[in-house]
Amino acid sequence: MLNLKNVLKIASRKNKFSKGAGFTIVELIVVVAITAILAAMVFANMRHGGRTIDLNSDAEKLATVIKQAQMMALSGEKVDSSRADDGYGVYFDTPNSYKLFANTYSGPSHLYEDGQDMLIREFDLTAKVTVSPDDTSIIFVPPRGTIYVDGVLLVGGSISKITLTQTENDSKMCVEVNSQGKVDVYKLP
Repeated sequence: MLNLKNVLKIASRKNKFSKGAGFTIVELIVVVAITAILAAMVFANMRHGGRTIDLNSDAEKLATVIKQAQMMALSGEKVDSSRADDGYGVYFDTPNSYKLFANTYSGPSHLYEDGQDMLIREFDLTAKVTVSPDDTSIIFVPPRGTIYVDGVLLVGGSISKITLTQTENDSKMCVEVNSQGKVDVYKLP
């Protein structure tokens, strides 16, 4: 049976539990501070990761464009209803862009001739990504896809390397073309 004495005991028990429950202001400040520090670390890492993704994306896109020039030469693809008998290539004109072109100017040097060769498409690199060396051309000549780099035939175990650099954190990726026409992309240390 409930009497006044039992009701007061029950009420006092509830009061004891409610006094110890909850958080102090110091505990809340510590939790908020830790959360803010973790959020700042995650945000900083996301920004760095975004730059790395830009560099990887630019390197893969460049490798794809080089492979496209190679396939155009091997397949004898026509551009504007004419076949480029002297090949197709990629020209690195500035540290921030490159061009896919048809080598229509039949000069013996197998070099990109600005204003003479047919520009198929120009590509810009992501901001703060540069390519080196610039003023370089890679040309694939049909019917076998013979490779010329800056007018020099790529033979034997020769390799042409194009380096892309993320200027903010100095990360580097390499696009490599060997004398057999294999195109590789890898991260430089």
